[in-house]
Amino acid sequence: MNKALFILHYSPPVHGASKVGDSILNSSIIRQELDAKFIKIKSSDSIDVIGKFNGKKILYFIELFFKICWSLLWFRPQIIYYTASPYGFAFYRDLVVSVPIKFYRKLSKTSLFYHYHAKGIDSFVSQSSINKKLTNFLLKNTTILLISKLMKSEIRQVNTYKNVVFINNGVETTLNKEDFLNVVSQRVSSNKASVLYLSNMIKEKGYDTILETVRKVKESGLDNIEFNFAGGWATNEDEQFFNNYVKEYNLQEYVTFHGLVQGEKKKSLFSNATIFVFPSRYKKEVFPISVLEALSYGLPILGFNAGAVSKIINAKIGVISNKELIFEDLKKMIVNYQSTDNYKVCREEYLSKYTIDVFERKLTDILTSS
Repeated sequence: MNKALFILHYSPPVHGASKVGDSILNSSIIRQELDAKFIKIKSSDSIDVIGKFNGKKILYFIELFFKICWSLLWFRPQIIYYTASPYGFAFYRDLVVSVPIKFYRKLSKTSLFYHYHAKGIDSFVSQSSINKKLTNFLLKNTTILLISKLMKSEIRQVNTYKNVVFINNGVETTLNKEDFLNVVSQRVSSNKASVLYLSNMIKEKGYDTILETVRKVKESGLDNIEFNFAGGWATNEDEQFFNNYVKEYNLQEYVTFHGLVQGEKKKSLFSNATIFVFPSRYKKEVFPISVLEALSYGLPILGFNAGAVSKIINAKIGVISNKELIFEDLKKMIVNYQSTDNYKVCREEYLSKYTIDVFERKLTDILTSS
């Protein structure tokens, strides 16, 4: 059995890359096929400091460096998987820790995989010739894993890698077939539309757009509709904006904020919802995990054209909208997408493409075939 060293993000904090890391960390498939050791990339204690420099990151970097060196010396892996960052302090951290890995690879036949979950490679290498040279140095003779073919343009200025492979994200379902049918039965027996926003509470993810939609719902006189928000605040300013907006337009009867949710609370929100909204305008959006989670519960999706969202959503399972049309599109979805048949179609889309087993088996095949 090949030894595999996984150097990756996992929770906490909760974000797209850490959710994928959680899946890898807890994968029975990977553990059955590989003798796996895991090292956590610590960089941020909460989402509000992601992408920002602070003194703790230096300590985390030193800890990571020595853990990797120790594992190379004593664990001696044949496969190394690394969750890479395309820019910023995290890029330079990855660059430095790549040095002992490169030295180890000269002494031992080892396959190295860099998995990118975010955009930013192309913009970073475009800033200077030094950035381009350093990125090419980092990725020399490696296999790059990208989560969507839409990301291929990110490496157009990189020419030192050995191979590039595309692998969709996947998520674990918390519902068996019987549970899902019970959820569907409860949805169709209710006369209320329940709209769920579950993402980080930053404006780029669109919570402000949904608040504007709630205001329009109230002003239009639509009834039997509720909006649930869940996620962690990025800043105090975001929290203040949200609360002030709800208060200013008297939206308390329509809006409930649940905070950062996990476990049974998260399951309950997905189960009780009838429509999932993902109005992201985040420039570095790629392959949102929350959209896949919503499909696992059979929820139709109302989303914006960000990252690979337009590749995930088709007319059978949702609508691609924008800020100007979202209110009208929401009304259409309430009429056309809240049915037993549609919930089953959304669930089947998940089962055929986005289960955690599909992701884990493909990742394992990639790691063991190179």
